[in-house]
Amino acid sequence: MAKKPGKSKKSPMVIAAVIAAFIAVMAAGIFYLNKNTGNAVRFDHIHGMGYTADGEMLLVPAHDGLRIYEEGTWRKAETEPHDYMGFSMTDDGFYSSGHPAPGSDLKNPMGIVKSDNLGSEIEPLALYGEIDFHGMAAGYHSKAIYLMNPQPNSVMKSAGLFFSTDEAKSWKSSKAQNVTGSASAIAVHPNNKKMMALGTDQGAFLSADSGNTFQQVSRDPVSALSFTFNEKLLIGSFGEKTALAALDINSLKSNNLSIPSLNKEEAITFIAVNPKKAEAMAFSTSENNLFQSKDEGNNWAAIVENGTGVIKK
Repeated sequence: MAKKPGKSKKSPMVIAAVIAAFIAVMAAGIFYLNKNTGNAVRFDHIHGMGYTADGEMLLVPAHDGLRIYEEGTWRKAETEPHDYMGFSMTDDGFYSSGHPAPGSDLKNPMGIVKSDNLGSEIEPLALYGEIDFHGMAAGYHSKAIYLMNPQPNSVMKSAGLFFSTDEAKSWKSSKAQNVTGSASAIAVHPNNKKMMALGTDQGAFLSADSGNTFQQVSRDPVSALSFTFNEKLLIGSFGEKTALAALDINSLKSNNLSIPSLNKEEAITFIAVNPKKAEAMAFSTSENNLFQSKDEGNNWAAIVENGTGVIKK
């Protein structure tokens, strides 16, 4: 019997394909961003995103450095074009991992590093020259760092979820109890060092005890997560359809935000929330589109379309 229009879910094969793509991204970190051409910046893929502390700039890391969106136009950061991965903005800069630019004096891989807003100074913190992390996030104000360690290293003796609250000087492992599925996204509360979230192909999971135990808060496959600055968790999912939900982390009540029309298999890849303007946010997609809202998701403007961001002259 035919299914009613609008009620069909994505097939297991489609969901498996999307999940496989996200897992491959996390494991391999294969993203590219072409050089500026004429009056546009060409995005082949997007590595992450975050707003600066003054709320004026949206930073997008990529295979060859940072791109900056400010006052309605794009520009390239005038700093070394490092291949940033596991990128996470904070109130005084960012934490990241990844690989140094060709010709850089930095060791490869970078381990865990910190920097000012635009990457002018890179300070190695841990595992420098030993490993890079793709599943990593930090609290915007707390600076607590959580990461999914892919393999044993000199600091972490096993694979799994680890965290640090002292700028990567020491690390503790988390039990990650009650989490099911393959990890696809990670986020850390901006102020509470003990609160973080994981997304998997089986839903979103919230922890209030440093990742030792989790409560499942959604059931659709998750592609992106981000905490807001007003006690909500934004969840990008691709179940019956691609969706962006805002979960109240106290009541655990959730509501879907209105988002632009996306292609059938297009998923949300990264989400950023403005620290100064609670109503402002942005998200990117697997089709290399990037949308920004200034009114809590009621209206959206495309600032990158099909991999192209315009440079105003």
